[in-house]
Amino acid sequence: MKSIYEYWHRRWIKAHFQKFKSFNNCLKYNCMAKLSNAVPGVYRFVAAYCDEKLGHRLLEMGFVPGEKLTVIANIGSKGSVMVKVKGSKIALSNKIADKILLKK
Repeated sequence: MKSIYEYWHRRWIKAHFQKFKSFNNCLKYNCMAKLSNAVPGVYRFVAAYCDEKLGHRLLEMGFVPGEKLTVIANIGSKGSVMVKVKGSKIALSNKIADKILLKK
């Protein structure tokens, strides 16, 4: 039998880490950008287009919807992206950064 924590955790992930039919449809809204395309500056985390396992991993790193994050460096399409979330510096591969949606 699953614990009540697991039930609410899964429900929270489904509500905040949405699986969009087309990720590019989300970029139509004002000031939205993928983390892989972001220039250095301050952004707010909106959502991640990913499976539950990666969503949980991002949640543990501090990627909570509405949370401020600072893009420190973006190496390019074959490199990584360095971000600062809740006082911690995190380097994400460009493959993962491509799945994260930010708002300026």
